[in-house]
Amino acid sequence: MAWFRGLPAPRWQLPMPAFLGVGAAYYGVVGYVLARSIDRRDARSTAWSLAVLVGNEAWNGIFFGRRSTRAGFVGLCAFLVPLAALQRSVAGDARARNALAPYTAHVLLYDLPWTYRLWRLDPARPSGTSA
Repeated sequence: MAWFRGLPAPRWQLPMPAFLGVGAAYYGVVGYVLARSIDRRDARSTAWSLAVLVGNEAWNGIFFGRRSTRAGFVGLCAFLVPLAALQRSVAGDARARNALAPYTAHVLLYDLPWTYRLWRLDPARPSGTSA
């Protein structure tokens, strides 16, 4: 966490307690969606729920393990694939769809711009590189 705390942050970055709250809400929401998928015997939604859980853990490993803001941004872009597929797969289940939608919106409207900005502010990124 010392590496993360040492990064220059966008001025609109959430404080750490809010990050923890979003993380707790994420596990609750995806757990709920997964449980509904299992109850409905919906193999597709169950598989996408598991893919989102694995993808989130992979992102944490990539971002914090590699200590790379660029890898964090690229990893989040990849994470959008299973998240969008999960959102689409629960379209017929109003409860799961409505539970997941705010998290999907958070990822698209906050996490994606945040990881991009964090990457662009990262002093470890070699100067003169555009990608």
